[in-house]
Amino acid sequence: MNTWLIADTHFFHENVIKYCNRPFKSMEEMNQVMIKNWNETVENNDTVYHLGDFTMAPYIEGVSYKDRYTSIANELLDKLNGKKYLIRGNHDPRKGILEYCYFEDTFREIELNGFLLTHRPKETDLTNIHGHVHDKMPFWYIEDGRDKFNVSVDMIGFRPISINIIMEINNGKNIKF
Repeated sequence: MNTWLIADTHFFHENVIKYCNRPFKSMEEMNQVMIKNWNETVENNDTVYHLGDFTMAPYIEGVSYKDRYTSIANELLDKLNGKKYLIRGNHDPRKGILEYCYFEDTFREIELNGFLLTHRPKETDLTNIHGHVHDKMPFWYIEDGRDKFNVSVDMIGFRPISINIIMEINNGKNIKF
């Protein structure tokens, strides 16, 4: 059983391809590649912490945002391996809507193995693992004297990354992934 981290998938968000210069020709291709990469990496009994901005809810006339979001999120969650936890990001709906989604649980932030998992980078006494900044910050950097890890898909090859890799880097081993 392994623990994986990922952020900023932005499934069904066409404009993120342009905003972050993602190497996809369409939203459909982006979705397919990220689902394939996820399932090639994560086993069914593994745990995945998604650090925010999971999906967008395409507009459908006459269908509420809640119904659109929960439908598309649950369709995706059914396709993705692992037990999935969400650290809510700025593009994720409020907790009331997320309660209808198939995440194991959702959090604003959570401490895990001595790391603080958040969506946005945060000043903390713990090593911060986050998303939100997409390709604007490197995967591993130092800010305010603290290591930070940016696990946005844009920095980790559009697939989840093992927390073990981050633990080895954080413990002084120079790991290439």
